[in-house]
Amino acid sequence: MANRSGGSLTNRWSVIQKCTNKFCAAVAQIESLHPSGATEQDKIERAKIMYRETEKATYNMEHCWCLLRHQPKWQQHVSILSTRRKPHGKRPAMAESTPLGDDTINDNVEVIFERPPGKKAEKERERKRKMAESYDAEFVEALTCMKNDRAAFMSERRQATSKLSERRQATSKLSADRAQLLVEKKMRNDTENRKIDIEIMKMDLAGMNGMQREYFLNLQKEVFEKSRKRFSSPSQSSSFEDV
Repeated sequence: MANRSGGSLTNRWSVIQKCTNKFCAAVAQIESLHPSGATEQDKIERAKIMYRETEKATYNMEHCWCLLRHQPKWQQHVSILSTRRKPHGKRPAMAESTPLGDDTINDNVEVIFERPPGKKAEKERERKRKMAESYDAEFVEALTCMKNDRAAFMSERRQATSKLSERRQATSKLSADRAQLLVEKKMRNDTENRKIDIEIMKMDLAGMNGMQREYFLNLQKEVFEKSRKRFSSPSQSSSFEDV
């Protein structure tokens, strides 16, 4: 291979640089379309087709592009080019086809490398995704709080129901005890009254004066009437006999 001069190498680098710039613009336009299911190699092949249709020439410097694309200086160069924007409604001027084997370059060629569109849309989708995740987290937190509140409410309700049941049982037991006391008291009173009635009926009225005899006679009649009414009821009769 013949040695080239510094000017020839510079000229050749300019050809590689500008053709690769155009190819980068084609790749960026393909990526902005977000083709579904397309691999990176598919996107490169589509960029080659776009380059060929636009430039009427084949881009055969893919090896140069592969070496340059990940270099920091080239990325900085691309970043500077990406700040240039075309006027609205106008199509960027495209360079005429330049023979890649020629060491000359057309100075009128204008290369416009546009920033790949779709980044804002991607950021918006990411923002919406994070917002949806935030809403989901808030919903789960609110649902958890509702479940915890319901569990606490049901626990308090069960405790209140248990206390009410215990209070009712205590009240019922107290009422039963009071009723039992009343029954026992009445039975004791009935027993005492019957003993008094028996003593009245046993009294001898012969040694009393007329007034005393009449008074106790009336008491005996009253006791007799009460006993006759009790005897008319089988339960009262059996109860009296037990005494």
